[in-house]
Amino acid sequence: MSKMTVPRAGRRDKKRRETAREAFRVMRSNLLVAITGLERPSVAVTSAMPGEGKTSTCVGIAQSLAAAGLRVVLADFDLRSPDSHRVLGTTAQHGVSDVLLGGRRLEECLQELTFTSIEPVRPSIEFLPAGQPVANPSELLTSSRTTELISRMTMRADVVLIDAPPVLAVADTIEIGRSVGGVVLVVEAAQTTLPSVTRARDALARGGVNLMGVVLNRFDAKHAADAYEGAPGYGPSDAEMRRGRLDERRRARA
Repeated sequence: MSKMTVPRAGRRDKKRRETAREAFRVMRSNLLVAITGLERPSVAVTSAMPGEGKTSTCVGIAQSLAAAGLRVVLADFDLRSPDSHRVLGTTAQHGVSDVLLGGRRLEECLQELTFTSIEPVRPSIEFLPAGQPVANPSELLTSSRTTELISRMTMRADVVLIDAPPVLAVADTIEIGRSVGGVVLVVEAAQTTLPSVTRARDALARGGVNLMGVVLNRFDAKHAADAYEGAPGYGPSDAEMRRGRLDERRRARA
C-alpha cells in the first residue's frame, strides 16, 4: 500500500472550508444513523446526471468520517469518468478495474492518504482509485467480483464509500447499489430538474436499491430567501422589513 499526504488549503480558503466541514459533519451524523445495524457498512454516492458534485461530496464525507476516528475506505467505481483521484490530489494508478480483472491484489492498489488540512487530528483514509481504463465497464461491474471486492473492503473499514457513476447516464450504479448497504443521491440545487431527480429515484427503487437520503449540493441560501420576498402567506420579507426601518429613520429626521 502506498502512502501520501494531502496538503492543506491556503489561508484564504479557510472560512469557506470550515463552512463546508460543518455541512459534512451534519451529513456524517445522518449517515451514521442510516447505516446503524447494516450488515455491510458500505454506501454508494451518486447523482442523477454528471456534474452535480457527487465526487466532491463523497470525498468530503470520507474526510469527515475519518476525522471522527472511523476507518474509511473510499473507492472510485466510476470507471468511465473517474475523478476522485483529482479531487484528492493523487494519481489513478492501479485500482478497481485491475483488481476486478485479477491483475492486481486489493492491497497493492490501495493508497493511504493523510489530510493535513484537518487539524488537529490529521485523519487518513484508504483510497482505491478507478484503475486502468477498460472497454467494458458495465460487464466488469456487474460481475460477482464486484460484490466480492466490496465485501473485502468492508472487512478493512468501519465504513466503505463508493463514488458511483450517475444513475441516468449508465446502468452501472444499479448493479453497484445492489452490492452495498445503500445509496446517497446528490442533487445540484437550481440545476438538476425535478423530473431527473424523480427518474433517478424511480430507477433506484425499480432496481431494488436502498436510497438512504438526498444531499442538496451548491445550495444558495441567500438566493432561496430572496425568492420568497413578498410571497403571500410568509409575512413581510427581509427586504420589506429593511425598507420599513429605513422609512422610519427618514421620518424621524424630517
